[in-house]
Amino acid sequence: MWKSIRNEEGNIALFVLGMLSIIMILLIFVLNLGAALATKEDSTTTVQQASLSGSSVLYEEVRKVIYDYEHDTLEGALQAFFKDIEEDVDDRATALANNGAYNDWSQNEIEVEAFDQVLTEELNKDVVRQKLHELLQNKHIERKVINEVKDTITDNGGKLEGAVLYIRDNRFYVRAANEMESVSFDGYMEGLEENVYQESAGPEIDFLDEIWNYSYTIPLDN
Repeated sequence: MWKSIRNEEGNIALFVLGMLSIIMILLIFVLNLGAALATKEDSTTTVQQASLSGSSVLYEEVRKVIYDYEHDTLEGALQAFFKDIEEDVDDRATALANNGAYNDWSQNEIEVEAFDQVLTEELNKDVVRQKLHELLQNKHIERKVINEVKDTITDNGGKLEGAVLYIRDNRFYVRAANEMESVSFDGYMEGLEENVYQESAGPEIDFLDEIWNYSYTIPLDN
């Protein structure tokens, strides 16, 4: 009788240990699923910020080139006497700020949109397009954009392995990943690392196709 009881106790102990192991494995699975979702969110943030920062650098560099030309050169000053792009941008920004359709926009967003609209209109003129291409020729703006995107990815804990910047529909698209490291138990799922890729696009830049002279698909891992 006592032997039978001891056998039952042993079976119960084995059963409990088995159930605990299953529960631990399920718990590890749930923890890793949560880690994957969290990494996906991190990757989304990484690519969103990278595409926005690339767009921001392009705007800043192009605007700087144009304004410096108008302010710091005799030729630019003479041309600005007839057509001051900076003044036009300020006037357009004021008009947009007073337009109810832009009530939810920040001042910076309105200024960027105003610059985008004015420069796009100006680029319809052959002489302006030719002069802008001449001014941008040795400024290496494309490389500055690429470096900014790469720096933003790494600053957000992202990986450059397999990361890509490409241009489509006048937007910068960035595809990159943050790495997920698995939680393990008794060797189960130990050492599992996975790059979780996401993709995001920056704002539309109407003049991007006009001035971008680099490849339209740029691997970022070199």
